[in-house]
Parts: sequence; C-alpha cells; structure tokens
Amino acid sequence: MKKILAILFAGFFLVFFFVSTMVNQVADTASDPKVIAGMLDDADTYDYIYENIIGNIVQDIVDNGIEIESGIHGNSMIAKLEFEDTEATALAVTNLIETLVPREYTKRKIEEGLGGILPYLAGETDQFAVDFEIQDRVREVPPAFQQLITDLDLTEQIIDDLLVPALDRFLGQLSDQALGIDFTDEELQQVANEIFESQWLETQIIGAINEITPFFTGDADSFNVVVTLDDRALVIGQILKDKLMNEETLYSLVFNRVVDPLIQKTIADSTDIGFGVSLTEDEVVEAFEVIAPRPWVVEQGAGVIDTLTDYLIGDIDYLEYTVDLNQRKVAAAEELQTLAVTKLTSTISDIPVCKNPIHAMGAASDLAARELPRCMAGGDATVDQTLKLFAPKIQAQVLNFVENQVPNSISYMQADFESQVGDDFESVEQLRTRIIEGFSFSNQDLVDIIAGDGDSQAKDDAEEALGIVADGFVITEADFTENLDSASLDQFNEVRDYVWLAFSLRWLIWILLLIPLVFIAFLGGRTWAGRLRWAGGVAVCAAVLVYCGILLSWSFIQANYDYVPDLYPSISEKFREDYPLLSAELAGDEIALRLEKAAGSWQYGWRNQVLPLAYAGLGVFLLGTLLNIFNRRKLQKLANDHPLAGKTDINTSHSQLPDQSVSASDMKDGISDTQRSVSDNDTPHGFNEKSK
Repeated sequence: MKKILAILFAGFFLVFFFVSTMVNQVADTASDPKVIAGMLDDADTYDYIYENIIGNIVQDIVDNGIEIESGIHGNSMIAKLEFEDTEATALAVTNLIETLVPREYTKRKIEEGLGGILPYLAGETDQFAVDFEIQDRVREVPPAFQQLITDLDLTEQIIDDLLVPALDRFLGQLSDQALGIDFTDEELQQVANEIFESQWLETQIIGAINEITPFFTGDADSFNVVVTLDDRALVIGQILKDKLMNEETLYSLVFNRVVDPLIQKTIADSTDIGFGVSLTEDEVVEAFEVIAPRPWVVEQGAGVIDTLTDYLIGDIDYLEYTVDLNQRKVAAAEELQTLAVTKLTSTISDIPVCKNPIHAMGAASDLAARELPRCMAGGDATVDQTLKLFAPKIQAQVLNFVENQVPNSISYMQADFESQVGDDFESVEQLRTRIIEGFSFSNQDLVDIIAGDGDSQAKDDAEEALGIVADGFVITEADFTENLDSASLDQFNEVRDYVWLAFSLRWLIWILLLIPLVFIAFLGGRTWAGRLRWAGGVAVCAAVLVYCGILLSWSFIQANYDYVPDLYPSISEKFREDYPLLSAELAGDEIALRLEKAAGSWQYGWRNQVLPLAYAGLGVFLLGTLLNIFNRRKLQKLANDHPLAGKTDINTSHSQLPDQSVSASDMKDGISDTQRSVSDNDTPHGFNEKSK
C-alpha cells in the first residue's frame, strides 16, 4: 500500500516539478538579462535587423528615390533624388548607418539596458542609468558623410536631381520671362555644373555638417550654417552674358524686352508727319532695330544683365538701367526719312490725273501753296517735280518728329522688370534676399521645423528634445516614474517590492520540491538505502519525463510551423507600394524562423533547468544502490561468521536476502538490526529452527 501511495505521489511530484522548472525559467527570463541576451544572440537578431530589415528599408527608399522639398518659401517645389546604381547606393547608405550605429554598439547598449532595467523592475535596485553615448556616435557623422559623398559622387547626383530643376525654374523666372533668354536641357545641365561646381557644393555640405555636429555633441550651444551665394550670382550673370553672344537672343533682349516697350511708351500709336504720311510706333521701333550695330546691342544687353546682377547681389537697391539713344536717333531719323519719302512717293503716285483745265489750275494752286496737288497734270514729270518739292519738307518733318517725340535715353527700371516677371517677382525678391544675406540655417530654424505650426509649448518640447541629444541620451528610472502621480508611484514601487520578494524567495521552490520527494522516499523505502533509491529514482524519472516532454512539445511546435498565419494580408497596400522589399520580408518566413530560434533558446534553457535535478537524483540513486550493496555484503559476512553457520544448511543468495540494509548508524555494540531481526519475521531465508 505504501508503495502505491509512493507511486501516486511520484505523479504529483512530476507535475510539481514541471511547473517549478517553468516558473523558474520565467523568473530567470524576467530577472536575468543574460537569458534575453542569449535569446537575441541565438536568433542572430542583430545581423537580421541590419542585413534584412535596415537593408531592405534602405533599398526600398533608394529604389523609389528620395523626395526633397526645395525652393523659396511659398514657391517651394518637390524634387526627387534618384540614383542610377541603386544597389551600390543602398550598400553605401547601409554602410553609413552601420558606421554611425554599429551592430556591436546596438548589441552592447541593449544588453546594458537589460542589465539596468530588469533588476530595477525586479526590485533589486532603485536606480539605473543607461548612457547611449550619443555624442560619440554623432562625432562619427562628418567623416562618415564625407566618405558617402565620395563613394556615391553625391554632389553630381544632387546637382542633377535637385539643383538643375530649381535652377531651371529660377532661370525661367529671371531669364525667359524677363530677358527672353531660353536654355535647352543640355545647356541647363552645363550651366548647373558651372554654377554649382562639385568641389564648391561638397565644401558647403561638409562645412554645414562640421558646423552642426558640435551642437549635437554638446560642444556648442548653437549653430548657424551660412551659405553665401553672391559669387554664384556673378557666375549666373556671366553665363547670361555669354548666352547673349547668340545674335537672335541678343536682339530679343535689347529690343523686344527693353528698347521696344520703352519707345512704345513715349510715342503715340501713330504719328502724322504731314502730307498724308504717318509713321506707326512699329515702324519707328523697327527703324531702331535695323540700324542698331551689333557692338551697341551687345553693350546694352550686357549692361542690362550687369545691372540686374548688381541688384540681385545687393550692390544696388533699385533696378534701373539707362539706354542712350542720341546716336541711334540720328541713324533712326535717316531710316525714317527714307521710309517717309517712300510713303510720300506712294501717296503722290496714287494722286489721280487732272481731267480738265480747271482741275489742272486747282492742282497748280495747291503746289503754289506747298500742298499736295488734288490731281496730277503733266504725267511722270509732274510726279518727279512734286516729289522733289515735298521730299525735303517731309524729311524735315521726320527729323523734327524724331527729335521731339523719341527720347534721348530710355530707362529699364524695376517696374519694367516686375511687369515682365509677373507674379514670380516675389520669389525673385526672396531669392535676392537669400543671395544678399546668404542661406542660413540655425538651431532655431531646426526647432521651428520640429515644432511645425505648433504653439510655444511645441517649440519648448522641440528645444527639450534637441537638448536631450546634445546633453547625451541617458535612460534612467526617472523615465519610468516622472509621469506617475504619487499614488501610482507608490503602487508601482509596491509591485516592485513584491516582485523582489518573490524572486528572493525563489529558492523555496526547490525546498518545497524536496518535501514530496522525501515523503515518497519514506513511503517507498523501509531502509535508508531504499529511501535513497526511491528518492533518486523518482527524481531521475521525473527529470527525464519533463526533459523529454519539453523536447517533444517543441518538436510538435516545429512540425506545425507551416500553420503560422500569413502576415502579408495585414500589410497595407500603401506600405507594400512604398516598401515592397520590406513588405515581402515581413510577410516571409524569416521573422518566424528568428522567433523560433529565440523560443528554441528559451526552451533549451528550460530543459537545462531539469538537468541539475536529474544529476542529483542519479547521484542519490547510485548512493542508495552502493549502500545497499555494502549492507548486503556486510550481512553475508555476519551470516558466515555466525557460530551455527557451519551446522546449518544455508541456501541463500543475494536475491534471497531481505530488502534491508545495515548502516553504521544502525549499529550498536557490534549488533545490527539485521542480527536482531533473526528471531523476528524478517529472518533471512536459509535460517530455520534446526539451525537455532
């Protein structure tokens, strides 16, 4: 009956042992940072994050291109930075990330964090601090970015994808609308390379990074990046003047954009110079164009651009350029006189022939009055005579018209420029301000960007966030408690105390585990050897069963791996479109395999909880076995040394001896319990009444 009870209690011990090892493993996971760190290591977590997660994110971003907002305030535009060799670019960017945040650093900081946070949550410590050493990482930014710029030839990429579109828009505002100068795509590319030299751009980028870095390392209280553009404006001016060497462009600028509009402002739509002859404004303008020599046109065009350049770089505050027309008026007068004579000839030729003497007398009277005759008498001779008579007069009229109606000079003023640029003038003015002041970016600008359109509180929060980076990013227990009220804080600390108490008394699990084992030993064994063998045997059997149970359960989980739900449908369509490689990675089997490895590491640790009891049980069982063997041999010797041993028919063997052992503690005065029991019911086989 006792043995049956011992077996029943062995079943209870098996369940209790299973639960105890699981609870101990959970406690180790929650209190020992090495457990979680080991799970992360066994799952190759850090390699997977850097190579599969970060790598795919970077590749997706590079494949899609990087959209960057550029432009001037309200006239901003979206430009996309695209890369020809996306794989090489993604590799370079990934290397940059690993340079700035190495996987060894990430591993170390996670382990340090676990080593600080878990003991704190477990109530073992009241304080902790995890310093992420962010300053050391930030100091790696300048050389890392310089290497990235070199590896990717990034300046050329920025020029092609970002600056060329912005330059195209600016030149469209400045040159095409205002100056009548248009650039082809090939010319625009060449112009961009001249304006934004790779070396100049690289110097600006590296200089900006070097200026900003000390602020984020805490070595400076502020930063202000200034990029001067006045020298770039001078380059643009020279490019525009070089463009004027094209004669068509040159005349377009000087006449269509400057001279023509200004002349048209000063003269009437048509001017009657007498004798039935009138000159239109178009004819007057055309006369100036026809007789304008190229050097003069080049001079005026270059003058307009120089004035515009001086205005943009701030050398002058008001845009005004004066074109001297004195010399051009003389030549224009001659051209207009020829035109007027031609028109007069046509007018005279159109006068009808006199039909009678009366009409002829009237024509003669008109000529005498120095007026065009009402009719012509005398044929072609009369026409020539009339032309000779009136040509000097009309020439004098034209000369008087030019002298009085056409100004000696015309001015290309800011109002003219504004009218030609139109609504884009505001952006040109803003550009002028940028050129004069330089492009600046300070820590306050960064605060405004982070805060967005938020109020003063948002700006304060942004400044605080930047201060955290500059002062060093350190996680302490205050980050857990600062937002808790006093009641919640007390409750939180009370929970920590309970957890600490539970973990500190965890050893009682093994003490409690020994209680049923001792009970089983005394139920199953009548001697110390038997009790040791029962205790050891039950412990070993329980350990083996639990070990095999955990192993079989884990094998079953692995066998049903294919039944893990597919995560792909849960990924949004927009996310799949933006991050196709990452989406495929998240929906694939790799994450589940990593979790499986981490869980495998955990269950391996759980199985290892069983081994100490198995080894101890095996040792106790072997001890009981050896003790039993020792006692049997000692009993045999006592039987052989008995005075009646030779007169007794003894047919005994080891198998026939009672399940009793003799130990030194049971010995008293050289007489064992076995010897005392000879007269009892436990008399060994082979001893009978005759032997007595």
